[in-house]
Amino acid sequence: MKEKIFGQLIRELRINQKDYNSLREFARKVGLSPAYLSRIENQKEPPPSESIIERMAEALGIDKYELFSQAGKIPTEFLETFQKNPKSVASFMRRAQEYGIETDKDWKAIEDTLSRMKRKMK
Repeated sequence: MKEKIFGQLIRELRINQKDYNSLREFARKVGLSPAYLSRIENQKEPPPSESIIERMAEALGIDKYELFSQAGKIPTEFLETFQKNPKSVASFMRRAQEYGIETDKDWKAIEDTLSRMKRKMK
């Protein structure tokens, strides 16, 4: 996703989504008042809560993690993992940075390797 301000991105995705080009329709779908959604889209409000971001992503048919990234937020599920294992998670992330793991292809390769390791451990 091209770097945009969260509200601008939501507006663009909503307008391009044939089912929700009306602000009122989209607000109703995700459980917001049209006024609040308008303030988000116009950068007068910060990105909304995790549950609203998830509903927005689902309604727009996009990956919720990409939308979390645009909102500058980390999903609770990842924070919980970090809180349980802060040193190990930080070490893993530092190592990924050191090795230049940046692209989706790089991360997919790590995911595949972890899946193979998990199967061998069973």
